[in-house]
This record gives sequence, structure tokens and C-alpha cells, in this order.
Amino acid sequence: MTFEPPAMPQQPQPQQPHQPQAPGYAQPQQPGYGQQPHPGYAQQPHQPQQPHPGYGQPQQAQQPHPGYGQQPQQSKPARAKNTMGMVSAILGASGFALGFIFTFIQLGMYATSSSGAYGAISGVHSVLDALLGLGAVALGVLGYLKGGPSKLLAIVGTTLGVALLLGVINGLIFTIALPLIY
Repeated sequence: MTFEPPAMPQQPQPQQPHQPQAPGYAQPQQPGYGQQPHPGYAQQPHQPQQPHPGYGQPQQAQQPHPGYGQQPQQSKPARAKNTMGMVSAILGASGFALGFIFTFIQLGMYATSSSGAYGAISGVHSVLDALLGLGAVALGVLGYLKGGPSKLLAIVGTTLGVALLLGVINGLIFTIALPLIY
């Protein structure tokens, strides 16, 4: 004695294109549109699918993504730049970079025993350091007094300019004091 489900009236089935399946991945056949599932299958309640955000929505409902065609709105105002402070820091740093260059030039001249050229190069180096130091200090103080959010470069430029000027003063003291002691 076997159990057979009650006979269902035959309804015409629409033809569906045959989709080949990979072997070993057999899936149960789903009933076609308008057909009842077989009594052996558990019927799941119908749940409407929610569209994926961005797909199937009207164009005016979508939010633009920043970086894809539209510029995002800036929430912060642009920072004010302290140009005088930046130039002051550059002048102060370039004075020390020139010091390294002049050191190697003076070493080369000392090796060739040309003391006259050595003194001229040393004088040019001192004058350049003094000019760069004065410019760094002046622009650094003006950049600091100007105010604004970025005073750090003005402070750095002023400090480097003062250090250059102290080096020039030290060189002058040495040049003046050497003949008196020797």
C-alpha cells in the first residue's frame, strides 16, 4: 500500500528555455508562474524583495556619491596661509644649506693653499648669511604679527634667522679678536 497525493488538474505550462546546470549542483525544480508547488515541498511565505540602494530607484531619489562626478560640499572654510612665515622659514633654512656648501668650497680652497681666495669666500658667506638672517627675522616677525592660524612657520623662520645672525656675529668677533690675540 503506497500513499499517492491527490491528482491535480493539468494546467498548460509555459515553455521555459532549458538552462544547463553544472553536474553535482542539482537544484529542486521551482514551479512555473501560476502553478502550485508539489505537496511534498514546504511553502515559504511570499516576501517582497527590497531593491538594492541605488538600483531601481528613480534618479531624483538617489543621493550623489562624493567623488563620482560631483564635488562634496566643504564643511570647513579653507585655512588662511601665512606666506610671510613660509618665506621666512625658507630663508632661514637656505642660510644653513648655503653654510654646508660654503664649508666644502672653503675646504677645497684651503687644500690648494690660496689664503686670499679663502678670505674672499668667507666674506661672501658671512654677507649672504647676514642678508638671509635679516630677511628671515623681518619676515618671521611680520608673519607672526599678521596673525592667523598658522604662526608656526613664522616662529621657525624667526628662530633660524636669529641663529644665522648669531653665527655672523660670532664670525665677526673671531675676525676682530684674532689679530689682537695672535
